[in-house]
Amino acid sequence: MNRWGGSVSAMVLVSGFLWGGCSKDIFDVTVELGSETYSADVGQQTGTIPTIACNPHYPGVCSAATVVAPNDVAAAGPVTVAVTPGCDGTTNLCFAQVSARVVYPVSVLQDDGFVTAVAQRSLSLVRLAELAYTVPTNTLTFDVPSVDIYVGPAGTLTETDPGVVQVGSIVPVPAGTPFTNPMNLTIADGSPGRALIEQSIQAQQTFVFVLTLSPQIEAGAPVPAGAIEVDLFPQVDLGF
Repeated sequence: MNRWGGSVSAMVLVSGFLWGGCSKDIFDVTVELGSETYSADVGQQTGTIPTIACNPHYPGVCSAATVVAPNDVAAAGPVTVAVTPGCDGTTNLCFAQVSARVVYPVSVLQDDGFVTAVAQRSLSLVRLAELAYTVPTNTLTFDVPSVDIYVGPAGTLTETDPGVVQVGSIVPVPAGTPFTNPMNLTIADGSPGRALIEQSIQAQQTFVFVLTLSPQIEAGAPVPAGAIEVDLFPQVDLGF
């Protein structure tokens, strides 16, 4: 199991891009790839975000009033977690913006299940069968409307890099609510994300997952704190 500096875990499942319309009977074996764990820790701050009036054109008052202590953890590397103050143009009140990103390369050549299944054989078909996820740890003091999942080629560092596409989003995660019953992430047949994953696995090349979350925490809410872990579980059908 692999980890990134915050807390989110992922498992990748592969289904056919070129072969999306093919019967499952043409595949020889289904392989559960090793799960990947992604985690993010926002810290252990306490208290609430003060209710302070502001002007979005002059948001400095939110920083000056120390709405939240700007927190930037692991800004360089595979995980970035930051909490910064801002001014909401709708309510004209200060808020806290939580931003987290984890970048993790996936190499099937390092996956024992894949290597054992393929052995010395030549792959002719790869199909992403399923991509499931759980959130086994969640002590966050705020709701997460979504965790967006992107995939890109080797060398990807952010979701805006060339060749990166979104494959889907995890359903809203309420504050402090973990769940261990796997849920499935639907990746449409023929979609760019599915194609990139399947083609990378067939070519036995590294691809990269990028997970991001960016909830806005309003005035009066608890100061952002806690940690979250997301585990992804991929399953692929292989044909030889």
